[in-house]
Amino acid sequence: MKNIISFICTTVIAAVSLCSCSDNNTSFEPLSSAYEAETTTVTTTVTAKPATTVKATAEAAVSETVQTTAAETAVSAVSLLSSPGDIALTDTDGLGQNYTFTYGEETFRALYEPDNWHIYNSCMIEDHNDIVLICQALITEHPIHSADMQSMRTAEDMAYEWEQHNIAYYLLPESSRWKEDTRDVDLDAKDQGKSLLELFMDRVG
Repeated sequence: MKNIISFICTTVIAAVSLCSCSDNNTSFEPLSSAYEAETTTVTTTVTAKPATTVKATAEAAVSETVQTTAAETAVSAVSLLSSPGDIALTDTDGLGQNYTFTYGEETFRALYEPDNWHIYNSCMIEDHNDIVLICQALITEHPIHSADMQSMRTAEDMAYEWEQHNIAYYLLPESSRWKEDTRDVDLDAKDQGKSLLELFMDRVG
């Protein structure tokens, strides 16, 4: 999955600002002089809650938003497929690289490169069960390695990555320069099992 979600950047920046405002404990010590007996010692203590870490703040904000978006998507999506064969995956150039498949009344394009399926306009497909069946058709044609480069990815875990990408697409405003980058999805080895937040953190270090 490529560039993730600008709103998380805003969340992280806000969290950084929060973390920079750490607890303030100000104490005015009594004077140690000949006048100490006549001096009133004033001690002022400002106690604040422990500063929340950047990651915890971002994770909480992203988690709540992702859950809401996923729930709304689940309600609106309707399954159209009953088996992987329903998409009629077709090798258009005979080279095992460029493919088309049908979903609903639309024709979608897919590009296979070593250990990577690139699905164009993947954001248009929202139903979880259908995404799983499409992924099953893809890996039946060309399996994809898992993150350990030993085992192979499953349709379910590829569907999870696809859905994280969909969420990023729908969270971004139309004015965002990242919107176009999230329209398609790359299903490869390195992003297996990662949440939206984890994908973001990987890219910002």
